[in-house]
Amino acid sequence: MLTPLPRSNDRNAFTLIELLVVIAIIAILVALLLPAVQQAREAARRSACKNNLKQLGLALHNYHDVFNVLPPRKHGTGACTSGTTTLGTRYNGNCNRMSAFFSLLPYVEQGPLYDVIKAGDATIPISPNGPAAYESWPAWDVVIA
Repeated sequence: MLTPLPRSNDRNAFTLIELLVVIAIIAILVALLLPAVQQAREAARRSACKNNLKQLGLALHNYHDVFNVLPPRKHGTGACTSGTTTLGTRYNGNCNRMSAFFSLLPYVEQGPLYDVIKAGDATIPISPNGPAAYESWPAWDVVIA
C-alpha cells in the first residue's frame, strides 16, 4: 500500500489568502494617507500664493520708495496720437497698453524682461518720475457715486 508523503511544516510561499490580506491592508493604508498628502499639497499652494502676494506688496513699496508715488494703473508708449479724453483733449499713450505690473517687473526679479520690453519700443516713457500714465480710458475711468 502507498503511504502518503510526510508534510513539511516549512512553507516556502504565501497562500493566496495571505497575499490578498496584505494587498487589502496596503490599500487601506494608502486610502488613509491620500487625504493627508492632498492637505499638504494644498498648504504648500496656499503658502506659495501668500508669498507671491507678499512679493507684490514689497515691490509696490520699493517702487514707492524710488519714485514717491505708486505705479500708474495703466500706461502706454506715447506713440499714438489719436483719440480724445473725456475732457476733449488729445492724448498720446494708447499704444501698447501696459498695466502697473509692468512697472513692478524690476522689483520682482524680472529686470531682464522689463529691459526687453522697454528696449523693444524706445517710445515707452520711462522717466526718473516713473512711467507716464494715460490721461483717460473710459473703461478704467468709471465713477462710482
